[in-house]
Amino acid sequence: MSNMEFQFQEKDFDRIGRTLGAEPVWQDRVVGYEIKNEELGQIVKLQISVDVEFPGNLKDEIPGHIITAETTSCQLHLVGCTGLVAEEDFREVIFYAKGHNVVNALVVQASAWCQVYSNYDRRLLDMDYTKMPRQISNSVISFLMAEGILEGFEFDEPSPADG
Repeated sequence: MSNMEFQFQEKDFDRIGRTLGAEPVWQDRVVGYEIKNEELGQIVKLQISVDVEFPGNLKDEIPGHIITAETTSCQLHLVGCTGLVAEEDFREVIFYAKGHNVVNALVVQASAWCQVYSNYDRRLLDMDYTKMPRQISNSVISFLMAEGILEGFEFDEPSPADG
């Protein structure tokens, strides 16, 4: 599947809502969710913008899905989302953007917590996580836990320019 083939479906938005315990709110081509953790006083406002058109040649190169997670202390963006995993047992959604040799992910949890993983080389996902630096081993474990759900998850073949 090329990056341009992924399209959000209505069932994806419903499953995201069930997983995070939040109802989807539709406004044009943006679907929003508000995830609250009353006990901790945390809120994550999640927005999924679909079919965003980038200018010029970029519109054919970057998938038009932008994921935004806004908290009281930060705003995280995942540009060019190429897929998602909604893991109801763990109550988290992993949005990912994969390219030729890297994957980036934005993880949103029903506990109103979010995290971003940037620029993970594809070879890291094939390594023994017990031998990795502790700073990245947990995030690699998160990707590996989702691996069975990521059916068909393959990196695009590198172009000659990528070396």
